[in-house]
Amino acid sequence: MQPPDFDFVLKPVGFDLSLIPGLTPFITSTVHSILGPMMYDPNSFTLNLEQLLSGAPLDTAIGVLAVTVHNGRGIKGTKMGGGNPDPYISFAINGRAELARTSTCHST
Repeated sequence: MQPPDFDFVLKPVGFDLSLIPGLTPFITSTVHSILGPMMYDPNSFTLNLEQLLSGAPLDTAIGVLAVTVHNGRGIKGTKMGGGNPDPYISFAINGRAELARTSTCHST
């Protein structure tokens, strides 16, 4: 259950930088702190059994996202019969059905 020992060489400029006092322990502790939670035993993966057994979809809301539309610029488009486009913004996530839509700004 001990973190693995590893060896490395740092010679970017011709001499071994790992000979600098304190650099080798710093690098090994940094590598262990980053890789430890992902790769060293015991690996763990937490499941919310209450949510899994409740039958609720796993992609249910866990927070709130507020989107505020202030303006739109450089909108290109043509309107049938001429005139300026009637812009609006439609919101959807991952190609699913439309969640919301701003009001249409006629001839703007």
